[in-house]
This record gives sequence, structure tokens and C-alpha cells, in this order.
Amino acid sequence: MTESDNAVTDSILDRLGSRVATLSYDDLTESGRRLFRVALVDTLGVALAGSGFPGAVITRAALHASLGESLILGSPDRVDVLDAAMLNAIAAHALDYDDGNPIMGGHPSTLLIPAVLAVGEELGASATEVIAAYAAGYEVIIRLSRGINSAHYEKGWHPTSTIGVFGVAAAAARLLGLDAKQCTVALAIAASMASGVKANFGTMVKSLHVGHAVRDGLLCARLAAGGFTANRLALEARQGFLDVYNGAGSYELQAIVADRGALEINTGFNPIKAYPCCASTHSAIGAAMDIRRTHGVRGQEVETVRIVVDKNRMPHTDRPHLQEALSGKFSLQYVVARALLEGRVVLEHFENDAHLDPSVQALMGRIEVSAAPPGEVPNSFAANVSVTVGTGETFHSRVDRPALGGDGTTADPPHLWEKFADCAGRVLAASDVTALASALDSFPEYEDVRDFVQLAQATPARQTTLAGSAT
Repeated sequence: MTESDNAVTDSILDRLGSRVATLSYDDLTESGRRLFRVALVDTLGVALAGSGFPGAVITRAALHASLGESLILGSPDRVDVLDAAMLNAIAAHALDYDDGNPIMGGHPSTLLIPAVLAVGEELGASATEVIAAYAAGYEVIIRLSRGINSAHYEKGWHPTSTIGVFGVAAAAARLLGLDAKQCTVALAIAASMASGVKANFGTMVKSLHVGHAVRDGLLCARLAAGGFTANRLALEARQGFLDVYNGAGSYELQAIVADRGALEINTGFNPIKAYPCCASTHSAIGAAMDIRRTHGVRGQEVETVRIVVDKNRMPHTDRPHLQEALSGKFSLQYVVARALLEGRVVLEHFENDAHLDPSVQALMGRIEVSAAPPGEVPNSFAANVSVTVGTGETFHSRVDRPALGGDGTTADPPHLWEKFADCAGRVLAASDVTALASALDSFPEYEDVRDFVQLAQATPARQTTLAGSAT
């Protein structure tokens, strides 16, 4: 297809735009509403914990954000909706502790929750309208992901931003009440806003990808609402998004628009993280923990460690040398060393100069990471870990699935609320954490989401203390 085919009907974006415009809260099943509930609890917690992240502080200073209706989470300040959504998304992704999705190969909620809360505040939207907007964004994200992954991910794009910008545009369009044609235009604009390469993983830029996608996605919807124009064939046209970002023959149009019999949110699964680092490292952490626990192995006794993972995990997680603590979130060597030495992997391990710990550096030098031969690991996220100690004994463990919370069947994933309390408690007073947790439990009942969001603001004195500790 070419741009001259613009007269044809029913483009990919037309179909997606129609789904976005007609989706309502009543279309969500109990499972879909539970997915949103877990996403809201988890994302709000990690966003509060990440609100003092230096990258967010630097970005805010660079923006010179103007006063507005939307809260910068974990602060007393309200700024323009685009800036608030961007800063909150950076905070939510800063710690790499946010939920993920195996189809997307990225993090849907770190995009959608900051977007729908910021726009919801600006509009005074109800909680059910916010939930429907999240569902609309989720629908577009997962459908696009079905059509372009895993080729898109393997090429080096960061799907959280490159696919996420479409989802944010859809969510904002739904909240703004745009009609089907306007929703299509918003998505078509988003095709020219997608950006983010995996080469910048392990730096502040990774979370900037997400903030940028959220800000641009909201802008796409606003432009469409104002009468902006765009090519309805921006996905499938020659030199459109699919050919440029994936390449001919590496995507499936039908997978994007297929009748699946249910909304994606109603059958979706967004596991939450047990460790504040890349999900591609979690199975190796689990295997190292198992060896430590089962055989009593301690890091100081270890002579060598061999980690075997799927080849698709290697490009972004084989990092034997770290330039900053953030890079440790993408280093199998670093997180496995921490697991063997301490029996835990926690937020403090990725802050300040934690990566320079002499005992960790020494053990990292004895850890080898390699790609699994065909058939050695059962799936892309599995890991084999072998640890040889000073006596010559070697211990083995394999973990087939990352240590992620939630199986899609229970009301709440294990440790969801403990994780929330730990994260939110880094910013809010204990009494405020309790109040916010109670509000999260009854979120759908809010007639005006502004009444809910105000519970996530820190006092000026508290914010000043946090800002000082983040520098």
C-alpha cells in the first residue's frame, strides 16, 4: 500500500480507532477490572518510589513546567498535563520495578497509569472513565505487539516506548471522548512519534523513553481533537511504521485486527516484578538464590559461576563491567553476584556507588554468561546457573520462569501490597500510605479522580528532604 491508497476504507488504524472510541467500562469482565486494579496499585507504588530519581529531577528542571491541573506524584506540585504525565512515567519506570507483559515485551502500565491519571485530573474524569481509557490503551498496545513482535524487539527497539506511544494516544483519545475518526488520526500521528533504542538501557535514557512516549501520546490525542490530519495508512503504507520499524515480511497484519472474542484486558496478564531490575535477569537470580538456599553456598566461597540464557537475553544483560549503578539492572553478572553474596536483590543495590562494592566486583569477575545451545533452555526467559565452590563441588539450578508476581487467577499477586507499602513509604508518611492503600481498594467508586490522586502528594517539607537525598 502507498499513501495514494488513502481513499480505501478500513485501514488497520481505522479498525483500532473504532475499537478505542466504542470501548466502555461495562465491557470489562471481573478479570479485566482486576488487571487494572493490580496495575494501578503496583504502578503508583513504584512511581512514588521513583519520584526522587535523579533522571526525573533533571528532566523536570529542563522542562520548566508551567502550572496546571495534574499532580507530579510524590510532590505537592501540579503542572501542565503533558509535563506531569511525562515526569510521572519517568518515575514509574526509573527503578525498573514496574509490571511487564510477555506479548508486548515491555511495560504497559508504566505508560498508561501516568497518562490516564494526569488526563483524568485535568478533565475531572470518573474512575470508571479512567479504567476504560486504560483498557483502550491496553487493547492497542497488545494488538500491535501481536503483529510486530518478536521481530520488533529483536531488532533493537524499546517496545515500551515505540509501541507504547500508540497505547497512550488511544487511552487519551478515549478519555477525551474522541470519535472513531479522531481516534484513528491520533494513532496515525503516533506512528511518527515512536522512538527508543535498547542501546540506551542501563542509563537514565531508558526511563526517558517512557516519559517521552507518554507525553507524545497525549499530544497526539490533543492534536487529533483539534482537527490535525494524518495518514490513516501510517502503519501499513509503503514507508509506513511497519516497513520502517520492522521491515517487510516481519509482521502480521491479521494478528493486529483478528477477532479474538474478548478485549485484551479481559484475558491479559501483567506479572509484577519481585526484583527491581530487568525481568530478563529474574530467572538467573532465582536459580542463584536456590543454590544459596539449598546448598548453603555463600558468595565468598564461590570459585566460578556459569549462567546460560536464551540468546535473545544476551545483548542487553551480558554486562561484566558497569559504568554506573543503574547499569546493574541489566547485568546478569551483577545481580547474580548480589544474590549469591546477600541472598537478596533490592533497590539499594542500584543506587549511588553500590556497583563499586569490592566483594561484588571480585565475584563478577568470576561469572561467565553464555547463550544456550538449541534446546538447553525451555523458553526465552529461562536460565541455567552453575556454581563451583572452593572444594571443587559444582551445584546447578534452572529456573524456567522469572520470579514475577501474579498468575492471572488470584485477586492480588503475592506481595503486591507489601511491595506497594515499601515503595510508597519511601515518599509518604505511614499514615498517608495507609490512606492511599484504602483509596486504591475502592478506586472504581471515585466520581472525580482528582479526589483520589491528591492522596499521592507529599508535603513540601517531605519533598524537600527527598530531593536532597536524591542528589
